[in-house]
Parts: sequence; C-alpha cells; structure tokens
Amino acid sequence: MSTPTNIIPVGGGKGGVGKSVISTNLAVGIALSGQEVVLIDGDFGASNLHALLGISHPPYGFQDFFLNSKSPDSLLIETGISNLKFISSAGDNPGSANIDTDRVKKITSIINKLKADTVILDLGPGTSFNVLDFFNISLQGIVMSSPEMTSVMKTFSFIRAALFRRISLHLKNLPNLQRLVDHSHPSKADIETYTVDILRENVKKIDASQIEKINEIISQFKPSIIINRVRSKKDLLSGNNLVNLVKKYLDVDLNYLGYITESDRVRDSVEEMIPFLIKDPQSKPSENLQQIIGTLTNTDLHLVKEDGRIFVSKQVRLNSGWDA
Repeated sequence: MSTPTNIIPVGGGKGGVGKSVISTNLAVGIALSGQEVVLIDGDFGASNLHALLGISHPPYGFQDFFLNSKSPDSLLIETGISNLKFISSAGDNPGSANIDTDRVKKITSIINKLKADTVILDLGPGTSFNVLDFFNISLQGIVMSSPEMTSVMKTFSFIRAALFRRISLHLKNLPNLQRLVDHSHPSKADIETYTVDILRENVKKIDASQIEKINEIISQFKPSIIINRVRSKKDLLSGNNLVNLVKKYLDVDLNYLGYITESDRVRDSVEEMIPFLIKDPQSKPSENLQQIIGTLTNTDLHLVKEDGRIFVSKQVRLNSGWDA
C-alpha cells in the first residue's frame, strides 16, 4: 500500500441527487474488490456521510485536526468493512462550510499523503470555490446527476465552473484575462452566451500567447458522470445528452461511466444505515454500481450474498492482445 494512485472527488451541481449514497457505496465496492480505500466526507457544512456507514457519532474529524492538533493518521475511523476507512469532516465539533484557503491546502495535503490505493472524496453540493478546488485536486473527478432537465443543467454548470476554475487559477497573475473567466461563472452567463469558444476569442484579443496553455488545460480535464435514479430508457439518454452538451459548449470529453436504477431498496438501505451494496448486492442498483466499479478498476466484479455473508468474485480485464 502506497500513496494513493486514485483520488476520486465526487461532486454535483445540486443536492438531492444521491451523491453521498453513491460515493459511500462506490467506496464500499472498491474496498470489497481488494483495494485499500479511504472515504472522506468533504461536505464541511452538512456532515452526514457517517450515517450511511452506520456510524452514529464520529469521534473526530478534520475539525479536530485544526482545533485539537490531531495527527492526520489519527483521523482515520474504522468502518467495520474490510479495507475501508473513513474520515469525517466535522467529528463532534460544529464546523463551517466556509473554510479558508489555508485549510483547503492543508486538507489537500493530507489527502495526497494518505496511505491507500483509492481515496473517495464526497463533496458538498454547488459550485463554491472550496468545492471546485477539492474537485480539481484530481483529473478523475465524478459528477453525479439525476435524469431531470434541471439536474442535467446544474450538472453542466458544475462541470463548466470546475473547468473555468482551473483556467482561472492559471491566469491568477493576469487579472485582465482572469476577469474573463470569472465573468463566465455559471451564475452570470447562459450556455449560449459564454462558451469555451467565446472565451478563446476573448483571450486572443488580449493575449493570444495564453491560448495554447488554456487548450492544454481543457484537453487534460476529463471528468466522468453517473446518472442516478434512472426509471426509463428515456432517462438513460440524459447521460448522452450531457456528454454532447459538454463537448459542444466546453470542448471537454466527458466520460459516461454508467447509471443507477431507481429502487426502493436504496431508500431502505439509507434508512437502515447500511450501504445497499452490502444489504442487497444482487439488486439492480448494486449490479449497476458493480459495472461502474469494474470500469474504474478494470475488473469484472460480482458480489453474491448467501446466509448473511458476501462472496466476492473478481476477474482482471486483460488488455487487447493478451487474451490467448
């Protein structure tokens, strides 16, 4: 086990899309596949991820690191699930969503030094700079959406805000150019009136030498999406619509990881404080998530529950040319 090779922030443009539920079960599934995983509650304004793991009151969290000088390693909480540890954002201390830049940097440093194979970082909803900066600590971020048009548009706005935040930080010493990106924040512009192409045109008018670097930032930005609470074939199209929308207006290649079927079994698992992947690994949502985990880990993962025990079957996918 070494410094994490996979840091996966999970964000979303609005609350209520099931982001935390999927983040938790994603972490559980990857841990059951054999990887050492740390799940982090990155919602500093409404810490509740612990409840989805069956942890009633986290004994400590990031607030203790700042207030009580706890060491980073001491923040790790055992979950009772093999290979899975958890870090709460608040612990028993009332926290604040408005953490300053210095604390963001310190938390980012802790995340980068965690001894794990994969870190799942569940973020708060919305597009505050704190959320965007945490999302951008990795190029492997996942954005959650539901199929409704309002959610799809909020998801697009989140992706655009994350991209423009990346560009803005590159331009921080060029205020005339940075102002262009800040103006394009989703709260101030519609899709049709401010796109990457328009941004490029405006940058060229001021300093054309920056275009190459901006294009590099755009090409490196490759987030993924998961559509949650799918009820029909029509709902499935929302993922493809988002991929096309993001490519057309942002010139970004969005990866459609998959979808999760709407099911009462997921709601039941939340009420019982048991991850649905453990409560019912053979349900449709669990099968959907196992396919997504397979894509992320390059494996074929199958979970079966018998007599209260979960059996894990994992096959590694060989690269083309290696299958005899």
